[in-house]
Amino acid sequence: MALDTEYRSRDYLYGRLLAVAERLESVALNVAGENRRTTAERYMQQFAARPFHTWRDIELALDPYKARLNNNGRVGFLVNCEKELDDIQNMFDRADFCSDAKLSGEFLLGYHCQKMAYRKSKAAVQDEPDNSSETSETSATSNESTSQE
Repeated sequence: MALDTEYRSRDYLYGRLLAVAERLESVALNVAGENRRTTAERYMQQFAARPFHTWRDIELALDPYKARLNNNGRVGFLVNCEKELDDIQNMFDRADFCSDAKLSGEFLLGYHCQKMAYRKSKAAVQDEPDNSSETSETSATSNESTSQE
């Protein structure tokens, strides 16, 4: 199933947010040569039970990773991720976003569709000649952000 950037289901959108946060942090960890689970991965179960409050914790935990990306020449990638987070959050109905009601399994659909869109974009960019891995990371997020407009 392909990513649906127009679908406004609360659970689907929360899943997409989680995938973007995971990607942002995993790239920052990779820049530092670290290999561990991201905050999004560690908090997934709690996120499914209390998405609004857990999202606050996850988003605030991204600050040091954003700084790392900014300080290591990954500003374009960072800007694209932040734009994508903003775009997804702006799709929520305010009451739905602020609700801490448990998420259905549909959040996993949003999460995995978002991750698959990243993989497909990155694979398409890597198939082109003369592209660095940094360009691939930036382009994958940029391509996804463009498809949302």
